[in-house]
This record gives sequence, C-alpha cells and structure tokens, in this order.
Amino acid sequence: MPDPFEVHWDVLGDGAPVLAISGFASGNWMFERLLEPLKERFRFILPDNRGMGRSPPAQTPYSLDELVDDLIRLMEQLNHPTFAVIGLSMGGFIAQRLALRHPERVAGLVLMCTSSNGEAFKPLFPMMSREQVAFIYHLRREDRVRAALSDPFCPRLTSRYPEVYDYVLQQRIAAEPEADQVLLQYDAVAGFFAAEPVPLAQLTMPALILSGEQDPIVPQANARLLAEQLPRAELEIIPDTDHLFFLEQAERVSSRIGDFLAPLLHR
Repeated sequence: MPDPFEVHWDVLGDGAPVLAISGFASGNWMFERLLEPLKERFRFILPDNRGMGRSPPAQTPYSLDELVDDLIRLMEQLNHPTFAVIGLSMGGFIAQRLALRHPERVAGLVLMCTSSNGEAFKPLFPMMSREQVAFIYHLRREDRVRAALSDPFCPRLTSRYPEVYDYVLQQRIAAEPEADQVLLQYDAVAGFFAAEPVPLAQLTMPALILSGEQDPIVPQANARLLAEQLPRAELEIIPDTDHLFFLEQAERVSSRIGDFLAPLLHR
C-alpha cells in the first residue's frame, strides 16, 4: 500500500477549501469542466484515488475507509482543518464515510449522482459481478469506453450532448486505469454495500443532493431518499440529463454548487 501522501492530487483555484472526490474507475479530470467557473471563489483539492489517474497503483486490497484516511491526511498536509466535500458517484460513498467519521471537519456536502447503502436504497444499475468487470476491463480500451458511454448507461449523452460525449470519450481513453486496479476498487465498493448502513441522520451538516433526471445507473429515487434521510439536505433534479449531468449541464450545476457552498465557507 503506498504511503497516503503519495496519492496524486491537483489544486484548482484559490479560496475556501473544497475536497472533490471522483467516481468509480475515474481520475480527477471528471471535475475540470464543472469546477473551472468557480476557481476564483474556492480552492478545489482534486485527489486521484489509489490506482486511478496519476496516483500510484495499490499493491494490496483496501476499503473505502482507507481512502477516507488518505484524504484526511492529505487535507492535514495542506493545512485545511475544515472544508466542504463534493462526492461524485462512488465519491459520494467515500464522502458519507468521511463525514460520518470526521463531522467536525466537514462544512457541507455536495453529493452528485450517488446513493448510500442499506436495504431502503434501490440497487445500482448495472450491478455487474466481479467476473464481468474483469472481462470488460480486458477488452480493447476504446471498445470498453464506448460501451460505458452507450445509451443503456448514458441515454441522453450521444443524442443530446455530442460534444460532451467526444470530450468524455477522449479523456477516458487517455486515462483508463489498469484492470487490477479497477478490481481492487470494485472490492472496496462491494465492502461498502455489505457493511452496516451509513447512519445518515447523524450527518447534520448542510447537504446538496444533485441527480440527473434520466440517470439509469443511480436511480433518481436514491437521490430523493438521501434528501429525506439527511437532516439538512436540499435536492435538485437536473432535467434532460443522465449519470453525466454534471458535464451535460455543467454551467447550471456549477452555478448551483457555488451558490450552495458560498454561505458555508465565506463567513
């Protein structure tokens, strides 16, 4: 296991600190377009999770709580005792665990296209087996990226947002992780879903829940349930979008995030 301080990270902007956590099998490039308009107001810390992006490969299995440990050590290294957290898809799982374990550090949560664990939440689609994931990640890189962006997973992307499709396709082809690293991350996510449900009622910091109207991967019902169970949550469903709503309507989502974070961090 690499030393947590070896995890790669970038900084975008100058202002109050915001930690932005990427989704499954993704590097921090996912945030660039979304957060660029906010860089004059906030300092975004953009880590690559273990084995993703430009972080070194993980050598042994790990849990999402160990990824939380990586992030807390990073924020301590950067001298940010309190900060807001943005969690994207799988990054939302990590954000919930971080906020549960370190509530005094988290000024607010932005949870995008994500869910929680426990029987009340609908299963994610598609919940592929470990063997299926291994098979897919041994296909030719461009083939598996195109499959992941096809209509069953991103039904609005190719027809409604072709420029975003081209951008994501090129970024993912350039930054696709190795199969063994994806499987280690898959196991960490599986451990999260097998664990005791996150006691969401204990996360009393302000939270913004954002979801794509036609997201087939994380059901919209899960976003609504998150908003019901988090004590201080706001919910917004972005119309005419899917799992990649934060890129498909980046300007709208960026503005909403900025409006939410500003009163929490600029006091």
